[in-house]
Amino acid sequence: MVGPGRRASYEISIEGAGLVFKLDGEDADGRPVKVSYGGPLDGAEQRLPPGSPVGAITLSWLNERTIVSCALKDGRVVDRWTRELLADGDTMLIIQHGVKADGESFQNRSMHKRRDPK
Repeated sequence: MVGPGRRASYEISIEGAGLVFKLDGEDADGRPVKVSYGGPLDGAEQRLPPGSPVGAITLSWLNERTIVSCALKDGRVVDRWTRELLADGDTMLIIQHGVKADGESFQNRSMHKRRDPK
């Protein structure tokens, strides 16, 4: 079962026609997690380098304030995240949508504040 991480710092930046996500955090067991990925928000499958825990990702817009990223392994969605910029413009709601080994759905929710508000 996947549990929420202990801490996380996200950096999201615009690169070309897409976004780049950098995560520096700890998983539920306190192990370090450092991940960087991104690309255009066009829903197209983007292959990840060999050795990545998943084979590809997709990034797309859900609406003007929300993006969706999916991790794919062997062509199947194994993890889905929504990131919504809230009305204050400085808070992001991140929801991990997943399925446990027994088939039961779960959601991990976290709120993130912009480090340097506009």
